[in-house]
Amino acid sequence: MIQGVHHTCITVSDLERSIAFYRDVLGLELVMTEESERSQDDRSKSLGVAGAKVKLAILRAGNAQVELIEYVTARGRPYDRNNNDIGAMHIAFQVDDIEATYQRLLAHGVRFTSPPATIPAGPMKGWRWTYFFDPDGVSLEIIQPT
Repeated sequence: MIQGVHHTCITVSDLERSIAFYRDVLGLELVMTEESERSQDDRSKSLGVAGAKVKLAILRAGNAQVELIEYVTARGRPYDRNNNDIGAMHIAFQVDDIEATYQRLLAHGVRFTSPPATIPAGPMKGWRWTYFFDPDGVSLEIIQPT
């Protein structure tokens, strides 16, 4: 039986660049890094990608974990999904001051879809949110509950 969500994984094109973004810009805590060449295992079959050698990092965001994985061999295509495409996903990071977070991320050159919006009605009335993009164009969100 499912007990919870352990982590969310994002495939990235440059692990070091993405670690710098998620750690230094977003403020996540780097927990560990690993390269499949060093770990002496073949993850190709488990990953379902022939000839895959990977580098990965685990970062902590509060009580959640984000895994970043770079396919060193068997590289994939650049990310090209829109938020309305089937299978497109995002991670919503909860913040306590969305305006300050938005301004700080803008100062780091982060690209947003729009300034923070406020949910006008319903069970999340008053919550503020906006989408932004990581260095590979992967959609992320910041959200501030009331």
